[in-house]
Amino acid sequence: MKLKRQSRRNSGFTLLELLLVMAILVVLAGLGTVAVVNLQKGALTKTATIEIETMKRACKMYKLNAGSYPSTLDDLYTNPTGMSRAQWGGPYLDKPISNDPWQNPYSYNKDELNDRVTITSAGPDKQTGTEDDVPEVNSK
Repeated sequence: MKLKRQSRRNSGFTLLELLLVMAILVVLAGLGTVAVVNLQKGALTKTATIEIETMKRACKMYKLNAGSYPSTLDDLYTNPTGMSRAQWGGPYLDKPISNDPWQNPYSYNKDELNDRVTITSAGPDKQTGTEDDVPEVNSK
């Protein structure tokens, strides 16, 4: 009878073993979470870059048809007031301009004298002029 009691006592896990396994699982989960967050941040930045490039091309097409860059980015999708539909030649985008991936409006400036437009995104911190801004794209 003593043999049965000893084998039952040795067959389970101790509290220390369970805590050690749980600690290892928590560390692995933490590492996985950091990796996913970094991947998501990179994907959002890439999305903003692609959207800026698309708007840059649309601005170039707008200028070819209208003779100047659009006053606002909305003019790429909606016919501006005071311009005929034939002169406008749009829409230049499949859908209206949305906010950047962080739900901020894109910044748009045109420089007719130097024949360029600048389109930027404030990035995750939602403040322009910081190092996380999506780099400006110049149209020449």
